Amino acid sequence: MSHEFETLNQAASALLVETCALLNDRGLGYVVAGGWVPVLRSTGSDLVHPGTRDVDVLFNDDRQAIRSAVECMLKNGFILSAKHEFQLLRTLRVASREFVFNVDLMHPLEASANSEMFQDILDLEIRSDYDENRPKVKSICFPSSAIIFEQTLWSKFDVGGISLNGMATSCAVPLMDEVGLVLSKAISVKQQKRPRDAFDIYYVLANPNGSHISAQLVQLGQKFPQVSEQLAHLRRYLTESQPTFDANVAKYLGKYLPPVAPSEYLRTMLFP
Repeated sequence: MSHEFETLNQAASALLVETCALLNDRGLGYVVAGGWVPVLRSTGSDLVHPGTRDVDVLFNDDRQAIRSAVECMLKNGFILSAKHEFQLLRTLRVASREFVFNVDLMHPLEASANSEMFQDILDLEIRSDYDENRPKVKSICFPSSAIIFEQTLWSKFDVGGISLNGMATSCAVPLMDEVGLVLSKAISVKQQKRPRDAFDIYYVLANPNGSHISAQLVQLGQKFPQVSEQLAHLRRYLTESQPTFDANVAKYLGKYLPPVAPSEYLRTMLFP
């Protein structure tokens, strides 16, 4: 019988450790992106992060290496998603209920008008009424993310907790840093379905090391045109859609009252 976790965040943490342990055993090049970055790296302020429920894995290997990761995970209790071909799923028991958690498979690609959003990883060899709908495992494009590996915007982060079988465990997680997080969300923050991106950006820059993070971003923007372009997207959004950005951040602030509007704070930090 599988272990029963007390909270959803506790189960999500176990999923993170299990996923990284499997990928580390295969010696694959990858980083964990998304919500785990602010959850694990940014601490020490009055802001409270609500946590994250999935694991975003950005690979830095070729397609065969990602296929190896998929095959390994499928052999170790993960299952396929019938709807989202870039996700692997795991059912975990939390407080007497079963929940499905997901791991998103991503690859770096510089976005352009001709960029494909998905790449095929594994043909499942299942019949389909239409060849173009033949079930496959895919990875989703993570636009403008190659710099995460090129400039080493990540580091190992030791994560401890409870394993999926209920035992105490730990794992070295290759975790994107806060600079990489802001760059990864500088464009996606505009999407209506991603209100948490606004909060995550604000959260990491409102923490005690926010000034150091903003200084790194400014330096990278001066050195790399693609970074300057990403920051320009963010600046326009903070200026032209200030009410929307502030409203999205406010959804996750809880009882915290920011001294100034989040959009104004970020403009001051990043674009003095």
